[in-house]
Amino acid sequence: MRTKNWLIAALFLVSPSLYAHTGGHIEHSLMSGLLHPLTGIDHLLVLLAVGLIAAKQGGKAVFAFPAVFLALMAAGALLNAYAVQIPFVESLIALSLVAFGLLVTISQKQRAKILFLGVSFFAVFHGYAHAAEIPADSSAVMYFSSLMLMSLAICLIGCVMGLSTGKRMNSLFSLICLSSGLYYLTAG
Repeated sequence: MRTKNWLIAALFLVSPSLYAHTGGHIEHSLMSGLLHPLTGIDHLLVLLAVGLIAAKQGGKAVFAFPAVFLALMAAGALLNAYAVQIPFVESLIALSLVAFGLLVTISQKQRAKILFLGVSFFAVFHGYAHAAEIPADSSAVMYFSSLMLMSLAICLIGCVMGLSTGKRMNSLFSLICLSSGLYYLTAG
């Protein structure tokens, strides 16, 4: 069983690129917005982590945590739309993997709730990067709306994972996030 877990972790690390923002490879359609959060392991892991953390908190957090994260992503997209320059966005996104990877392992609910609110500012950088990939000749509203819908779905999948798995899965997921984040920080 241990070999299987390490194999899963290794598969997450062999993603050809940390970034879902390689530019020029995005089709001009609604499907592009839906598929975009699935094409970058960084975004996928963080969105799943938001769901896992929300599930661990339970109650209102199951809906509030994803809502806060998605609202901050939208704020980041607006910053991009207004041409606000944010340096080191990709490094900050990689750092978000480390932060959320650590947060998944915290068991004290009150501390985790406070830390979640603190590390949620990373959502701004995710939204900023997503908005940078909106094709110039497509509907930005349609693209970003479908991207946000898929992001919500991924958060909800993370919630389901968190509600149906135990501490062992959280530890494995944390290891994947931490190792991916550290790898991409050093590779970038």
